[in-house]
Amino acid sequence: MSNKPYKGFEPKWVLTPAPADSYRSIFRWGDPNFFKYPKESLYTLMKETFQMTDDDFKAYSDDIGFDPVDLSDHPVQLAPEHIEALKKIVGEQNVSTTDYDRLSVAYGFTAYDILRLRHKRVDSVPDVVLYPETTGQVEQIVAYSTEHHIPLYVYGGGSSVTRGVEPVKGGISLDMRRNFNKVISFNEIDQTITVQAGMSGPDLEKTLQSAPELFGAKRQYTCGHFPQSFEYSSVGGWTVTRGAGQNSTYYGTIADIVLSQKYATPIGTIQTSHYSREATGPNLNQIMMGSEGTFGVLTEVTLPEGLEVIASSAFSNCKKLQSPQFPSTLTTIEWSAFAS
Repeated sequence: MSNKPYKGFEPKWVLTPAPADSYRSIFRWGDPNFFKYPKESLYTLMKETFQMTDDDFKAYSDDIGFDPVDLSDHPVQLAPEHIEALKKIVGEQNVSTTDYDRLSVAYGFTAYDILRLRHKRVDSVPDVVLYPETTGQVEQIVAYSTEHHIPLYVYGGGSSVTRGVEPVKGGISLDMRRNFNKVISFNEIDQTITVQAGMSGPDLEKTLQSAPELFGAKRQYTCGHFPQSFEYSSVGGWTVTRGAGQNSTYYGTIADIVLSQKYATPIGTIQTSHYSREATGPNLNQIMMGSEGTFGVLTEVTLPEGLEVIASSAFSNCKKLQSPQFPSTLTTIEWSAFAS
């Protein structure tokens, strides 16, 4: 909300949460129950800059997107036998062909994506959305789609600004948010944690900082990667887009953090080596990283993070981040699938 009430005319900002099945619930960024509109000083500057008056803000004629998603003009094109086969792989409960689920993974968050959704312009939409639970299921999906020449896309957090998640040829979209977000293993000896790629940034941090309670670790940890889309992006998405964040000048970009990766590809599984440094090349990690799904679906990633979170005795409400002395003491993160 604005810090101060307006002294003069105030436009009727939309302050109602979007219905769960609406277009607006897809294209509106952030917490659906949080609203922030321009301060009066910014509103005044906008009018001066664009030579507008209060009259221009008294009525809003554009569609705000509160109505339910309707894809009646975009029916499912994938043959029923393929959908049934996919149900056998991931389970019927993890397959959806509903209008809302299909559109919810069709676009990222470029201004172009948001404007198209706001105006109900559907250029691309998958035929079916799958919610895999395991790496094995992802590998089976990749194999099946390859065998039957079905386009396959991956959707993680949905914060993509490169149109990388848009299913331009229909087919299958893997939505990693619902099920592919669990911890696979944690090893404090070599400081590694394995998580599925659909895990969000906040969930990853919560897991690492709760390591003593969850895994009996001696200390808390942090990943050290905080991109601008942190709250609504996934770990796998960071990896396949070579993500960077506000703290990248200190901790490095995700390309500096990733230790190893595993992919489900049309020709089988690709696993890069699990070492912090190698004297041989070429570096398959760097070749695969940033591929955004063109080489396959990322299923596991190992990240060095090596930052321990120590509670400060002087400031009970603060935490101090302490970097280890040696590069070998790195906390890593493995995942099982990629998302954006």
